[in-house]
Amino acid sequence: MADQQRKIKPTLKRQLVAEAGGKCANPGCSNWRSHIHHIKHWAVYKCHNAADMIAICPSCHDSAHHGSLKISDDVLYLWKGVERHSLPDTAHLYIEPAREVKLLTGTIAISTTNPEAVVFELSNSNRLKFRVLDGDLLQVSARIRNRSGTEVLRVVENHVRVVRDKKIDFEFRAGRARITVPSSEEYIPKWAIEQMHVEYPNFGANGRLLALDLEVLKPGLLRVQGFWPSESSAVVISREALSFCQPVAQRPLSLVGEGEGSVLMFAGPVTSALFGLP
Repeated sequence: MADQQRKIKPTLKRQLVAEAGGKCANPGCSNWRSHIHHIKHWAVYKCHNAADMIAICPSCHDSAHHGSLKISDDVLYLWKGVERHSLPDTAHLYIEPAREVKLLTGTIAISTTNPEAVVFELSNSNRLKFRVLDGDLLQVSARIRNRSGTEVLRVVENHVRVVRDKKIDFEFRAGRARITVPSSEEYIPKWAIEQMHVEYPNFGANGRLLALDLEVLKPGLLRVQGFWPSESSAVVISREALSFCQPVAQRPLSLVGEGEGSVLMFAGPVTSALFGLP
């Protein structure tokens, strides 16, 4: 009977998660997974009072109960009082430092001899950048817009922001962010999809396109997948290749290596012109 009484109604859970902005209520935490914490402990009060409950992630929940740097009740009530505006879905991608820092694009890794910045820029509105801080910290930035110019997602130095839209799916776990969109001309020209199908028949085959996938594989090594289109060219990065498409071509120009050991080393910047694209 006690277990039944302790169960929290789904409607109350949804209310508390929405109150927290759809993520951990801690404004310093990007975790989407939430536990419901009783600020006034259940063991003492035996009460599900929304005013004394909060949605926080498992790590913050543990800190509220047992952490060496404990989250106090005053801080929890402060978080409950935060006004949450309608914001893009957000997450932070942590990349463990390493002496060797690289982006894995298909089966070719891109690295730099420039400690300040490298720019992989393929159109004015769609781009991917990375820079190395202090010799061992990889910071990634990106932007993707649909063909009407509306921003779909933005990454600012490992902080991922995705527009909330029913057509856009955003999945996140520690070390990986994945965004998909419909396989339509709203996001990428039809000629680019057709060219990719020539070499990679499964591209967009399920009606969805991988707009961006950032996955930490090792310290300092980030695998990137996605697409960056313009009206005159498109770049598609899959697990197999780094591919460049143009309207006049029959098939994409695909660069294929042997994995992270195949390294393009530049002082920067890396631009579409480097590959003969406009």
